[in-house]
Amino acid sequence: MPQPTSYPPQSLDGIWQFTFQAEQAWTDENLARLAYDDRIAVPSAFDALPAYNGRRGVGFYRRLITVPPGQRARLRFNAVGMYAKVFIDQQKVGEQYAAYTPFVVEVPKSERAERELVVMAGNRFDEALYPLHLPDYDFYAYGGIFRSVTLELLPEGELVEWVGVDTVDPDAGELLIRVRPARPGQAFHLSLDDGPTEILTATDVRDGEARLPLRRPGLSTWSPDSPALHTLAVDNGTHLHTVRFGVRRVTAAEGRILLNGKPLKLLGYCRHEAHPQFGPALPLAQLVADLHLLRDLGCNFIRGAHYQQDPRFLDLCDELGFLVFEESLGWGNKAEQLADPAFIAAQVAQTTALINSAYNHPSVILRGFLNEGQSDAAESWPCYDALIRLVRAQDPTRLVTYASNRALQDRFLEHVDVVSFNIYPGWYAADIDEECPLAEIRPRIQACLAGLRERGLAHKPFLLTEIGAGAIYGWRDPVAAHWSEDYQRDYLATVCHEVVDNPAIAGVALWQFCDGRTYRGARALRRPRAFNNKGTLDEYRRPKLAYDTVKAIFTA
Repeated sequence: MPQPTSYPPQSLDGIWQFTFQAEQAWTDENLARLAYDDRIAVPSAFDALPAYNGRRGVGFYRRLITVPPGQRARLRFNAVGMYAKVFIDQQKVGEQYAAYTPFVVEVPKSERAERELVVMAGNRFDEALYPLHLPDYDFYAYGGIFRSVTLELLPEGELVEWVGVDTVDPDAGELLIRVRPARPGQAFHLSLDDGPTEILTATDVRDGEARLPLRRPGLSTWSPDSPALHTLAVDNGTHLHTVRFGVRRVTAAEGRILLNGKPLKLLGYCRHEAHPQFGPALPLAQLVADLHLLRDLGCNFIRGAHYQQDPRFLDLCDELGFLVFEESLGWGNKAEQLADPAFIAAQVAQTTALINSAYNHPSVILRGFLNEGQSDAAESWPCYDALIRLVRAQDPTRLVTYASNRALQDRFLEHVDVVSFNIYPGWYAADIDEECPLAEIRPRIQACLAGLRERGLAHKPFLLTEIGAGAIYGWRDPVAAHWSEDYQRDYLATVCHEVVDNPAIAGVALWQFCDGRTYRGARALRRPRAFNNKGTLDEYRRPKLAYDTVKAIFTA
């Protein structure tokens, strides 16, 4: 077999030329007339910066790249929002209409080494163009190149485009290696943890994907207490592809989530990729700091709300032993949209990309989608059905769920592995006791559990994937009114004690880790400061009173 080639990716992060265009009628033909009158960092969200804060339009990022003449190459974008077009030497070579979703574009070959790269990033709402993020979503929709960009030089010949590692039996070290593309009879060289190379022949090939069994007894397993990681190198004779993975198996039985056969109690938070100065383009130091805070709180669980997470964040979760619920982009979608074939196709495409890009992260144990969609309407089933079937077919090693705010009126709970409810007793509709709305919390949770038993669903693990109360940082109140830090502290104390003490609850993702920017205008009447203020920390990660309370309960 010929010696395979693997070129290290070249980072394109740094300072790019930039211009912002607010005109509604901008077209691709105007590209050559643009004057780049500013400079901007990549990654960045341009509308989180002082000069463009809150403005909607189109941002253009420009820089020169160098590709050896005649060399095959591609660009990898880890996320551009809300939608993107990519131009090389004034010619469109790719586009993307799914923020937070990675994508790749080929660089056309040329006899010139120096090439002009322009990326258009739009943040104007347009449901026909970009149906995945609507203006009423309860988190701010930013524009920009949010995450890193790399240039990859490629060998001629067939590439190993994707490798996935499934754990079949962690105790016996039985793995299933999935490789794309592949043909029956094709030979692949595999090396585990830089060990000796083994040649495996593709005899089981389905839709261009080889399924290669590999047995390595004695491999260290991955768990929160011992997050052991391994590397696998696969080459097809022309191209070498390396992935990192963990050996672990996630199952559900008798109302519990099991990791390697041992029951888990998930204790953690929902977390947005958000910061007032950076929007969703968080620097690496902030990602580390957030995880340090979550670890200090006693958390082992993070729900990535409500879109694909930064791959650097998932890498850190792998290394530090956090458990992750990752979901594709969606929020409060109505039945008419969930039945629309174009919307379903967009959801399937972005969820497929999420599965492929995060497949080998052992920290990810739950797959979700369509946060708080209209799952109590029969007309919504086409989208839920498509996504449930997609995840089961493409990613059978993880549990399927979605966060529902329809509680027992939800029509589709029988089809998931884990029941996940977003409920806010004692916050939005305090009707048990005006003077003591905290009295709502335990009865509402107990009613959810009782209703699931009545529907014959008590065998499914039950998660509280959102529950919480808002608090304005710094406001202390002797009567513990709504929006005070005092009320939030008491609220979360009640919730956390119920979760920890109740064996029928598999876990909780408190809403939310830190405050995040959301609506402005009339909708902000329910969101003081134009922020969702339910963070246990504020947007600058300053802890509220509830921080020490949650920590004491989670670490007891």
